[in-house]
Amino acid sequence: MSQAVGMEYVWITLGVAVLAGMWWVGYKMEPHYASRDGHRFMCNAQELADGQPLTRHKETRVVVLADGALHVTQKSAMRRKSSMWTLIGKAPDPPKRLEVYVAQQSLDGQHIPRQLFIRVPKTSRVVAVMDGVLADDDL
Repeated sequence: MSQAVGMEYVWITLGVAVLAGMWWVGYKMEPHYASRDGHRFMCNAQELADGQPLTRHKETRVVVLADGALHVTQKSAMRRKSSMWTLIGKAPDPPKRLEVYVAQQSLDGQHIPRQLFIRVPKTSRVVAVMDGVLADDDL
């Protein structure tokens, strides 16, 4: 009888460990989706103001418009917040397997001292589009 009770504890502990491992893997995964042309994508992004983070990394949807502007939509609780951003640079030493782009918020054509760090995988179609926006001298 005591051996059966001991095995129950082993199975319960094993089940909790598997669930904790699955939660950890899900938490560490970078969400990413890119359209075929790379102009619409989903990624993680973080807002900064004066070098200090305003938010944690949030799931973000980005649309690269024809003029190079970025239409960004972030989910905040039960609402979605949309804003316009201008791509201003790329991180020189990003984390492993990621590219980090820096955008500055623009409101009615005026730049606001807020920045958005956009994280995308190095192998994504988005990298070519974002690099093209940065290289375009007409913007």
